[in-house]
Amino acid sequence: MRIVIIEDEDMLRKSLAFFIKSKGFEVEEFDNGLDAIDFIKQNHSNIDVVITDLNLPFAGGKQVIHTCKQIHESKIKVIVLTSSSVENTELEVFDLGADEFVAKPFSPSVLLKRIEKLTS
Repeated sequence: MRIVIIEDEDMLRKSLAFFIKSKGFEVEEFDNGLDAIDFIKQNHSNIDVVITDLNLPFAGGKQVIHTCKQIHESKIKVIVLTSSSVENTELEVFDLGADEFVAKPFSPSVLLKRIEKLTS
């Protein structure tokens, strides 16, 4: 299973990627939305889950969600990570097509369960 992590906080991205790789998943990491969107467009048929922050350099998480959901026949599941606890933010990302919303800070083990649930 291939997972794309888009997070501009280096420590969080690297530790999350390490954890997910240790569970047997293939992981691609990006620190900005623009590079991630380019990768997703070129590799969408080989991506199972995208985990994205909302506030990213160059292109935000909302643009990432839009890209994943607008690709014809895409089955990519999208999990949004954010430090925002505003209800409207959560509702907006679900309206855009996000499959899960996870508030920071979060447990990597709980996130892993959400990934497994989305892909089973």
